[in-house]
Amino acid sequence: MAPAPALAALLLALSAAPTGDMVKVPAGPFTMGADDANDDERPVHPVALPAFSIDRTEVSNAAFDEWARSAQGATFDRIEGSWYRWSARGCVELIRSFEARHGAPLASLPSLPSEPATPSKAVRERRAADLVRWRAAVAALLHLTGEDASAGVAAVAEKPAVTKAISSTASLPVRGVTWRDASAYCKAQGKRLPSEAEWEKAARGTDRRRWPFGDRFEDGGCVVGRDPDAGPDPVGSHPKCASPFGALDLAGNVWEWVEDWYGERYYETSPGSSPSGPKGLPDGRLPGPSPDKDLLRTPMQGRESDTRKVIRGGGYGGGLGLMPSYAARTTRRMWSNPSYASPDVGFRCAK
Repeated sequence: MAPAPALAALLLALSAAPTGDMVKVPAGPFTMGADDANDDERPVHPVALPAFSIDRTEVSNAAFDEWARSAQGATFDRIEGSWYRWSARGCVELIRSFEARHGAPLASLPSLPSEPATPSKAVRERRAADLVRWRAAVAALLHLTGEDASAGVAAVAEKPAVTKAISSTASLPVRGVTWRDASAYCKAQGKRLPSEAEWEKAARGTDRRRWPFGDRFEDGGCVVGRDPDAGPDPVGSHPKCASPFGALDLAGNVWEWVEDWYGERYYETSPGSSPSGPKGLPDGRLPGPSPDKDLLRTPMQGRESDTRKVIRGGGYGGGLGLMPSYAARTTRRMWSNPSYASPDVGFRCAK
């Protein structure tokens, strides 16, 4: 089912829009960590890195939606997160994909004319899973636009409220993506997620900045301390928040996934050259100097409920009741389960 002409033109314009260039970070050492902050940011230690590049901005809805639509075909099956909840185009395309698969809007389930009267167990399970996501996408589009697509997306796709929402949400940072979503997107672009060390050097430079824009928080104008329902700003819209290398929004807006596994005591044993996070012991445990020093239970790689990937940079809401300025520091470390999709976590790519 092809988009109607007006909507197709809008989608083409959005997909052709710049998705963000990269900034170069030269080879050399920098200082990682902070001794006057959380225990997992200690000790301060020198780290040497080869040259690398990192996206100037966070990945936008427009860029992620285009990849989701083109790379995943009409199914979106491999995307775990709920990114479409904050992207009008994502909602439209997801609803459209289910209609193409089932031959009708899912509001007509469970009696679809294109399926046998007594479908197999696999078909029933697939249909039930589709129905859950279809309902979520319909509800999200209604929330974003005031338009109900439950009777079929074609009837609302070109309404002014929908096309306006597609345009207004396109430049916002994608969020509600899992770590695997973020990693898959980066790989599809010929890139990867940055390591924790790369992210921190890109944010603070070589002069040990407390925030990307310097050591006075009031100088930055970054997006922090908002009501959780307020959401982030369009990517790259706060040039005063630039890092020494020209990367934007490394403080605030949305937290950002990085490649590394999280270890609360990792900095005590981190190598001084190109660290890439704890590797894990043969039995799956992440290494620590002693169990009594662990601030959190030891994460277990391979056990989804106990694995943790690092997120950096702070989000628009501040996080965990902390002062927003504290959460947005260049050395602040947090973690999340790699399958968790949060409304204040996005990402950017490195190379």
